[in-house]
Amino acid sequence: MKKYLVIALLVIIAIAIAYLTFVIAYIKIVVGAILLGVSAISLLAVWIMWKIED
Repeated sequence: MKKYLVIALLVIIAIAIAYLTFVIAYIKIVVGAILLGVSAISLLAVWIMWKIED
């Protein structure tokens, strides 16, 4: 009985670690996408200002 309890606990811990890993990766992807969008908009703004200067 104790053996099954230990196995169940290990499985639950493994699932929790996998879930946390996916959540952290998802947050990193979202933050990266937002930063990419901000940098693209700022690059566009700089390019437009440079075009207006000409």
